[in-house]
Amino acid sequence: MKLLKNLSVSFLFVYGVFLVEADIALSQNTSIGVIDIQKVLRSSVDARSIRPQMEKLKIDYQKRFKRSEADLLKAKQDLERERAILPEGFSERRKAFERRVSDTQRQVQTVNRMLDRALANAMRQVHKTLRDITRELAQERSLQLVVPKRVLIFYEKKFDITREVSQRLNKKLPRVKVVMPKGRPPSVKK
Repeated sequence: MKLLKNLSVSFLFVYGVFLVEADIALSQNTSIGVIDIQKVLRSSVDARSIRPQMEKLKIDYQKRFKRSEADLLKAKQDLERERAILPEGFSERRKAFERRVSDTQRQVQTVNRMLDRALANAMRQVHKTLRDITRELAQERSLQLVVPKRVLIFYEKKFDITREVSQRLNKKLPRVKVVMPKGRPPSVKK
C-alpha cells in the first residue's frame, strides 16, 4: 500500500514537472496574437461607411415602391368602382390587377435580395482586407497563431493586436463603396 502511494506521488511529481516544462516551452516557442474582430469592425471607418450607403439605397427603393403602392391602391379603387358600373369584363381586369400586384411583390423581393448581396459583398471586402492585414502583421511579428478574442477566457494584453490591425485597416481601406450587384434592379411599373 505504501509502495502504491509512493508511486502515485512520484507519478504526480513527474507529470507536474512535465506540464511545467511543456508550459515553459510553449510560452518560449509559440508566438500568438489575439484580435477582437468586433472591436476592429466597430472602429473601422470603412465598415461604418457601409451602413449609411445601405440606408440611402433602401430609402431610394422604398420611395420608388411607395409610388408603385399608391398607383396600385388607386387602381384597386378604380377597379372597385368599375365593378359596380361595368360588371362585364371585371374578372379580366381583376386578374390584370392581381398580376400587377404579383409583379410588384416579385420586384420588391428581387430588390431586397440585391440589397442583401450588396451588403454581403461590401462586408466581404472588409473581411478580406482584415484577414490580409492580420496575416501581414502575423508575418511581421512572427506570430504562429492569431486567435479571435471571443473564444478566449483569459489572455495577456501583450498578445492583443486589435489596435494595430484597426489602424492599418483604416489606412488601407478608408471607405468601401456599396455597389448593387450586376444586373439591373427591376423597374417599378406604374
